[in-house]
Amino acid sequence: MANLVFNADDFGISLEANLAILEACSSGVITSACILANGNFYKQGIDEVLPEIPNMGRGVHLNIIEGESLTKPSLITDSDGIFNKSYLYFIYNAGNKKLLAQIEDEFRAQIEKIMADTEIDHINSHVHTHGIPYIFNLVVKLALEYKIKNVRLQYERPYFVLNKIFNGRYPVNLVKLGLLNTFSIINKATVNSLNSKSKKIQTNNYLIGVNYTGYMDESTILKGLCGLKNINKDKTVEIIVHPRTLGYEGYQGNYNEYLASINPKVKEGILKSGFNLTNYKELSVW
Repeated sequence: MANLVFNADDFGISLEANLAILEACSSGVITSACILANGNFYKQGIDEVLPEIPNMGRGVHLNIIEGESLTKPSLITDSDGIFNKSYLYFIYNAGNKKLLAQIEDEFRAQIEKIMADTEIDHINSHVHTHGIPYIFNLVVKLALEYKIKNVRLQYERPYFVLNKIFNGRYPVNLVKLGLLNTFSIINKATVNSLNSKSKKIQTNNYLIGVNYTGYMDESTILKGLCGLKNINKDKTVEIIVHPRTLGYEGYQGNYNEYLASINPKVKEGILKSGFNLTNYKELSVW
């Protein structure tokens, strides 16, 4: 039986995200969440939500894209310490040693802030910036140092859901999927080399959530799982969603992901496909 981690990104970004994750973990299929150290509702999530879901897996969602930084790294923030660089900037400049040093300081601050408040079992990033190979190598270094055994890879098998591929966002997702799959092959080789003598870093084998970013729902989730149901029993699949309750306009896609996360048909489909619904906390043994 292959393992399935159903992960909610962006815990702490908003009240609506925290409430959605709380309900979907309590009565739905979410088994894990990734915490934004600089989220506007970080403290509310730590103080009020996490105590209600003690068995949920918890990860660090490293962020150098959005919001206020913790260390005000001059190369990637404005004068107020607000992140102001795009994903493409990090691709083009990832080999810059001064930039990597500033990213490392910021990542350390985010990891240490979260670890001071709760136990952590995995690590990933906002907008997949840690997938960029130079940054991935840095994250692996930090994961080893802080004993965070699980690091996300973004390798996803392409699949098609007919009523979704005509969405205007889909071609952009395909480009992103191709890029992240390429990075994942490189990063997996890095992990394999590191683990050649003894297993130090653990990764998921497959991801579901890039191909249909922005419109993950019952159909896209179950269709993605259908293509993976015959994988080896020792493999791990991670599904990522960004659920929010519908508190204000502009987040209909996130609301649909929330509805999918509490939909009994999704859980039924997962179990029928033969997956062990779990989290990295349960899979990790140092």
